Amino acid sequence: MPFLFSSSLSSSRRRDDTVVVRRRRALARRLTVAFCAGLSVWLILQCMMSLVERSPVVVASVSISRGTAIDFDDMTVEQVPASVVTESAFHTTEDATGLIAQVDIAKGEPIMRSMASKTPVIGTDQTAVEVTLASSTTTLMPGRHVRLVAADRVLAESALVLTVPDQGSGESDGLLSGKAESETVTIALTADEAMAVLAAQQEGPVLAVTIATEAEPDPTAPPE
Repeated sequence: MPFLFSSSLSSSRRRDDTVVVRRRRALARRLTVAFCAGLSVWLILQCMMSLVERSPVVVASVSISRGTAIDFDDMTVEQVPASVVTESAFHTTEDATGLIAQVDIAKGEPIMRSMASKTPVIGTDQTAVEVTLASSTTTLMPGRHVRLVAADRVLAESALVLTVPDQGSGESDGLLSGKAESETVTIALTADEAMAVLAAQQEGPVLAVTIATEAEPDPTAPPE
């Protein structure tokens, strides 16, 4: 009898061990299946993302005012899906550093090549003159050309604007907009034009008239 009881107890333990092993194996299989399923989804997503070509695009990290120089710290580079639009954007911060913003650029906005132009270059037969204008300077931008006029004559037919007051200062509206302050801009002039402008400033107000875009020479072209 003791022998039979011992055999029965041993068989019961083996059955219990077998059930535990089966449960562990089933749990291991479920975990393996879940892991493989997750890995498959991840691989599929990686494959799909690799099919979408991405391109570096320069983005404004701060708001940039129209007419101001773009600084290296004003930009960051982000990877975005490539498209026809991204082809027109700057791809490195070095390419845009030092350029003049042609429009207001909001923080987080991609900087397109049409939004910035090179710093204007003075011609070999010109000099930089600070001109105090009675007219508004808010429409003036570095690299653009203006006509300088006095009360009775034209002082310069096509003068290149080099620098303008900070557009964000709120003090560049000039006499014609109701403010008493005149604004000083730096303009490239020939020697004769410079003498005429300096003399005219002693006699009365000097106005700057923006020249139509179609008539403007390329401000980024090197001097002849």
